[in-house]
Amino acid sequence: MTGNAMQMDLEDWHRRYLEQTNWTREIRRALFNKAGLNAGDRVLEVGSGTGAALTRTAEEFGFQLTGADIEFQSLTFSKDLNRVFDLVQGNGHHLPLADGSFSAAFCHYLLLWVTDPVRVLSEMMRVTRPAGSVIALAEPDYGGRIDYPPPLDDLGRLQSQALDSQGADIVTGRKLGDFFQQAGFEGITVGILGAQWEDARQGLPDTEWKAIRADLKPVLSDRELTKYEEIDHAAWAEGRRILYLPTFYAFGRVP
Repeated sequence: MTGNAMQMDLEDWHRRYLEQTNWTREIRRALFNKAGLNAGDRVLEVGSGTGAALTRTAEEFGFQLTGADIEFQSLTFSKDLNRVFDLVQGNGHHLPLADGSFSAAFCHYLLLWVTDPVRVLSEMMRVTRPAGSVIALAEPDYGGRIDYPPPLDDLGRLQSQALDSQGADIVTGRKLGDFFQQAGFEGITVGILGAQWEDARQGLPDTEWKAIRADLKPVLSDRELTKYEEIDHAAWAEGRRILYLPTFYAFGRVP
């Protein structure tokens, strides 16, 4: 996989985002149940992107869903999925939505990318009714990442550095509870997604290696990336590969 194959289009990103929704399936169900939501409740996703999390939520629950995202191209892609949810273009720091419009609001791998996470959470609180819920389903913490065996630890370090250079706060996960406290939520719950390897030979999905190549294209040659990919595939096949990225979630009630 070289040259143009390293470029990810919206189809590639959507497949990757769908894979991420598989990782958060159980916590999504647990936290939406904790929120006491019922079919027909209005629920907002901030940073809805290509509509991956909205699609999964629509399949699993009977909510009246709305997605908000700053990127028009992603919203157009999401609309073309023909799913039953509303879409609005807007910046999470200043949502173009009325106070108390929703029973709950959630985000999914969003806060590490925003300039002011507390402001975004405060906006999610504003547009959610009193006693409603705001949920951050997944925020990774690359500072706690574990890659084994060597030299895959170098690959993990390089990818973390690349994300940092792109503007991500790579240790957002550990700050998540603090962000919810600062935003003024009540009844806050914070945790880390569980991890287990029932079959360590499963390997990474193709979308993950496309993302790794896209992230590391500025710092590694095609030949170097291919070597890392071969080592990674071999480690999975041998049942030796460990890749653990602590991913936090948080839940809070609107006062």
